[in-house]
Amino acid sequence: MHRTAVVLCILVLLVPVTAAHEAKDYTVILGSEGTSPPSVPEDVLVTTDRIFFMMVDARENMTQRILVDVEGDGIYEGPDDIASSWLSSACDVDAEGNKTEPSCEVTYSLELSPSNGLLPGVVPITVQHRNGTNHIANFSFTASFSEDVHQEPVTPADAPLVQNDVEENGRIAIMGIAISASLLCLFLLALRRDRP
Repeated sequence: MHRTAVVLCILVLLVPVTAAHEAKDYTVILGSEGTSPPSVPEDVLVTTDRIFFMMVDARENMTQRILVDVEGDGIYEGPDDIASSWLSSACDVDAEGNKTEPSCEVTYSLELSPSNGLLPGVVPITVQHRNGTNHIANFSFTASFSEDVHQEPVTPADAPLVQNDVEENGRIAIMGIAISASLLCLFLLALRRDRP
């Protein structure tokens, strides 16, 4: 039991501190003349970010849907491709604010991740428009995204490196490790004394 506690405490001390990317939403407006913006440029989105599509085309009986060509084969309704439900510009609600038609949707969120079959690169998307049941138009849309890579900031070559700061940071790190090790020893001694 004590060995497990010691090993666990040591592992906690050795785990590096990392910062992860918080997923963000990129809003795309679905209007009568296409999308705004017309595409998602490179270096804006990374893996696990989402494209948030919002339908605002208020023409009578107009609906739109998003088709994603996951394989990039030009066929948007294949078995691995993604299709949203038909989106409306508004949904009717009752007196309590609940949708009267549960399938009615105004927005669609597409997560850019391998869990959806999407790999970093350019994702071809089609936005279909229909009036009632009549298909009237397709608009092309592309979304670029890249792998979420975390790198240490690079010091520019012309920036002066201050040696004193580097040495001070090293001393602070060593003091932190020494304090952590001391606290670990005190913790283990307290555990040992509590044993009958």
